[in-house]
Amino acid sequence: MEINLTGGLNNKLFCFFSACEIAIRHHTKILEPKLGWKRKILFSEIYDLDLFNANMRPYNNGKDLLVQDTDKDKHEIVANKQDLWGLSARTITKMRHECTISRKSSLTTVLSSLNLNKQNKTYANQFKVENTNSLQIRIEDDWVAYSKEKQKEIGENEVLLIELHDLIDYYMQFSGESIFFTTGQNHQYVKNQFSSKNINSDFFYDDCLEYEVNAAINFEICCRSKNFIGLTRSTFSNLVALRRALCNKDNSYIYNLNNKIIRRVDSGLQHIPGEAISKPTNFSD
Repeated sequence: MEINLTGGLNNKLFCFFSACEIAIRHHTKILEPKLGWKRKILFSEIYDLDLFNANMRPYNNGKDLLVQDTDKDKHEIVANKQDLWGLSARTITKMRHECTISRKSSLTTVLSSLNLNKQNKTYANQFKVENTNSLQIRIEDDWVAYSKEKQKEIGENEVLLIELHDLIDYYMQFSGESIFFTTGQNHQYVKNQFSSKNINSDFFYDDCLEYEVNAAINFEICCRSKNFIGLTRSTFSNLVALRRALCNKDNSYIYNLNNKIIRRVDSGLQHIPGEAISKPTNFSD
């Protein structure tokens, strides 16, 4: 089965979760999907494909789930016709309503099976963040445009577009310790702003790597950090919080509510901030 993944990296992953669910249910395989924001790249340029297959075999009757792109001529390729994003949205909406995630769902099994490939893991391993907080900052041009429209629809206590100096003030009240931050652009500017407040900061972004390779490496670093701070309207933040919870590191926070950093109790499930801090998530077997 050949699939088309759309959106940013983490939106693509939600589509991929649905594709894996469909493939397992119908006893078929998935042709190695293409990812990438600025140019098309293969799944294996970000993740370890062999390890993914090995991790997923227990959920797929002991069989590989992905077919490497170089082996596609050995298989009859059929295009997927189902709405992967729609299926994902319906699934996550049900989970949010019930405040429950099954450990056997594709959301948890696939997310837990994703590991960076050897080269990308080398980049992530440069950062020793087990005793360092991490923070996702949304100041990218596309986020600015999106948030201005979305702000009209949300509650008055929620703010999507937060000025960097305000966010740094929130962080100073929260901790003020050295921090690893991730964002899509203007990295040195952000670092300089932290420095102006006497906060040591670090980031990873390599212009030689495709945008979504950078995103996946940052995702891994944030999963390893002491505490993670993000916002509920970001699929990146929510999946980091979920992956951390699955690794028994369920100490994640949000900053898009009430002008402060608040601990989330939902393990990354909820997208409405008030529910993220008030509705604990149960994991069922």
